[in-house]
Amino acid sequence: MRIAHLEIMNTSLLNFAGGLQLLEGLEVTVVVPVVLAGICLIGLVGNLLVSVVLINNFRQGKCSVVNALAINLGAADLLVILFCIPFRAITYSKQSWVLGSFVCRTTDWFLHSCLLAKSFTLAAMGQARYNYVLNPPKYFHVQPKRIAGLVFIIWTMSVVLPVPHIVFTSLRQGHSGALCIFQVPFYASNFMNVFSKIYPALAYVIPFVFTAVCYAKTLLRAKLKRNRTPNPRPHGKRVTLMLSCLSCVYALLWLPEWVAWIWERHSYKEQQKPPTALMILSQVLVFVSCTVNPMILLSMSDEIRDGLASAWSLVTCRGTRDSGETRSSKTGENGAEMGSSVIHSLQDAQTQDKTEIAKDKAGIVLPDVEHFWQDRRNTTAVEDNDPIPWEHQ
Repeated sequence: MRIAHLEIMNTSLLNFAGGLQLLEGLEVTVVVPVVLAGICLIGLVGNLLVSVVLINNFRQGKCSVVNALAINLGAADLLVILFCIPFRAITYSKQSWVLGSFVCRTTDWFLHSCLLAKSFTLAAMGQARYNYVLNPPKYFHVQPKRIAGLVFIIWTMSVVLPVPHIVFTSLRQGHSGALCIFQVPFYASNFMNVFSKIYPALAYVIPFVFTAVCYAKTLLRAKLKRNRTPNPRPHGKRVTLMLSCLSCVYALLWLPEWVAWIWERHSYKEQQKPPTALMILSQVLVFVSCTVNPMILLSMSDEIRDGLASAWSLVTCRGTRDSGETRSSKTGENGAEMGSSVIHSLQDAQTQDKTEIAKDKAGIVLPDVEHFWQDRRNTTAVEDNDPIPWEHQ
């Protein structure tokens, strides 16, 4: 596997955008697209399941800031899976750009926007979890407008910060076809030097440090509360550990991409470029993070597992009910069977009524008293004209 030489003059920085191109080797044109397709399928199923369960909880009134931010996290993963991974797979397979100029200019910007949204969302989840431990809110105290405003701020910052990826990305024609490149001219080299230092700090370092501090404070605060409370809730620490695992795994999977990103922008000689294997691996790990998040939530969240179990039981019960209705309709097609079943049911009801009448309150069966009522009907009534009836009693 080797990358061909690409030379374009009057530039201070030149990199590929939307995936590496002009590569040679079967492992790049076949293996990498297949791996990306598997990541896309697994991530799509996992994020859809988690999102459906959380949205259903919102419809049932179980709304919280952490759940809303988890939905936003799943939405960012779905955007990456639907609009970034397929384009990268096509680029690695074709080894040239075939998706047009507009997609070329926006592909890296869109990917970084989604990744920034995930980074800021995880930081907001850490702060929300800390606030919950300080003052546990009720579900009806959550304000939807406040959540919507927080999500709007997150996506606004995520969309604005990577704007230079649109400015310096363009579609160029090469000897092997169209190429999507990130090209910084000499007059913007000073700006790029400053941007390449500030952008990683704003997008990666500061959110991760802030999130780590929030979860450390949350665990410390929860420990103090457990010492003071006689009956603490055991699942609180588990939720905090689950959210901290989300942040740590995402930071670890995104770290190689930032190493390659900074390496590319601070190396001005071809011999100092990062290895091609590292660049491919870093991009694959970024997409793997879209599948790890739903796996962590499905394995560690009791709420999501209970939601999936209830949804599955609802589907199976509905299927059983439908099959029962089908069987009854099939039986009703034969008029003789339906009539006989009705007659037997009526006879059973009459027999049951007679048995209940013949039982007393204690449950003892009384003897047959039909002859008593026959004798009473055959005898004539005697006139009651005795002046002193109490002497005969």
